[in-house]
Amino acid sequence: MSHSWSVVITTRNRAGMLKRAIDSCLRQTLPCEIVVVDEASADSTPEVVQSVPEIKYIRNEQPVGHSAAANLGIRAASGSWIKPLDDDDWLAEDCIERMEKGIAAAEKAGLNPVFVSALTTNVDADEHKIGQTRSISSQPVALRSKDLLMLMMQDRAPIGTPVQVGHRKDVALSVGGWNEERKFTHQHGDEVEFWIKVVAAGDTVFLPESLSFRTMWPGGSQDRLTPEVRFQSNVYLKDLIAKQLGIETPGSVKSYLALHWALIAAKRKEFGQFVRLGLYWMRRPDSVLNFFTRSGENPLALWRWILSGDCPGHLWGGFFFGAWLGFTAA
Repeated sequence: MSHSWSVVITTRNRAGMLKRAIDSCLRQTLPCEIVVVDEASADSTPEVVQSVPEIKYIRNEQPVGHSAAANLGIRAASGSWIKPLDDDDWLAEDCIERMEKGIAAAEKAGLNPVFVSALTTNVDADEHKIGQTRSISSQPVALRSKDLLMLMMQDRAPIGTPVQVGHRKDVALSVGGWNEERKFTHQHGDEVEFWIKVVAAGDTVFLPESLSFRTMWPGGSQDRLTPEVRFQSNVYLKDLIAKQLGIETPGSVKSYLALHWALIAAKRKEFGQFVRLGLYWMRRPDSVLNFFTRSGENPLALWRWILSGDCPGHLWGGFFFGAWLGFTAA
């Protein structure tokens, strides 16, 4: 069974980069519909879009926000599968074809795929390669919703950003789409909040190949958020995952997040946030006892665990204040 595809691009005042994104859609080896939602751009965006008559163009005279714009695009799309795309990113020529093949293979195996994720190549503003996102497996793999959500709780399922994924339109609409009434004023985590709802509705296909290009901007909006705000956003997302699983977010997960962002605060020399996040971590017994339990209080086993790469971060608590002194003395 083949599926129809729509690429939904949200944009604002990035006409040059938007053209690159559109061109990558036009070059797809598997034809797709292109939907552009314009957030009241004041540049040449309308001319860029209207130069390609087959594009379905939605222009908001006033910005409605990223989540609302994405929902407008999903509702307007005619494809059964949606490929989200930010205006500063672009697709490899066989992106949609490869995603379609992965979905078809999962369906042939009796699964119910509602979401697909691939790798992306990170580039700078001059399109120079910086690196590539990590894969969950060296082979294509499909995961049931509960298994994937558990991995997401443990930060072991790198689903990725919009350029990396595709999802079924009907499922997106059935779960309410992107959240237009988020509790946060910032955009951090808005896509993951949507992914959580979609993947809970069926199976997810992971493809171990880079099918897109993502532009990485120095000093981006997420870098401007404080460690405490990032911590609160991360905990909010973990609570959403827990809700889908019918459990409470494990205390060890929140402890790990507190330690992670405390160390980031230390690196930034934001002492107040370092102390508050550090105290949150230190006052939870499981934050200290967890790695002793994991190692069986055997120092040799503990170091094996550290070197294996399985250590989730609690070990660094032993060097917590030393790290801070090192950063402040530098």
